[in-house]
Amino acid sequence: MNTLATVAEPVERIVNDPFALRRFTVAEYHKMIDAGILTAADPVELLEGWIVKKMPQKPAHSGSVGRVNRYLARVLPGNWSLRVQCPITLGESEPEPDVVVARGKEGTYDKRHPRPADIGVLMEIADATLLSDRRYKGALYARAKVAEFWLINLVERRIEVHTRPRAGRYQKVVELGEKESVPLVLDGVKIGEISVKELLARA
Repeated sequence: MNTLATVAEPVERIVNDPFALRRFTVAEYHKMIDAGILTAADPVELLEGWIVKKMPQKPAHSGSVGRVNRYLARVLPGNWSLRVQCPITLGESEPEPDVVVARGKEGTYDKRHPRPADIGVLMEIADATLLSDRRYKGALYARAKVAEFWLINLVERRIEVHTRPRAGRYQKVVELGEKESVPLVLDGVKIGEISVKELLARA
């Protein structure tokens, strides 16, 4: 009996699956973690109540995660935290984005995960999961009102900056190519500019 989907397979597809028993709340998901039912060895996340398998990473994906991490660690002010592949808590979901810049020092999240109001910028790095990250996760973050979502697109070698979440979608999308830079703005303050090419693993 399989109650797991994969991120590459849209979650909507399993809603009518007779083997998908029921959805879980965030609180129930936490209880399964606390009880050891789900452990660090289980590559899953909670998306709209469904426990979903995470896709394994290709080398280019891991390389870009490292590049983003290295750059942000150099420029972030002390009142912001850098979180890499760590959970965030939404209404019915607890995804683990590739990179999140969250308001507050590291100790702010010792007893809870960041929520949408805490997030300055959220980033997903997409190769094999491009369509899923753009369509499904983009909509998920928009519905939760995550203010800014970057899709680091390794397939088309660009960064898509999604802002102004409203009515379940981002109203503004700016696409930046390898010869351009993307501004990093936190609480209305420009922290710096990042070369798009610098964040993309080599083709």
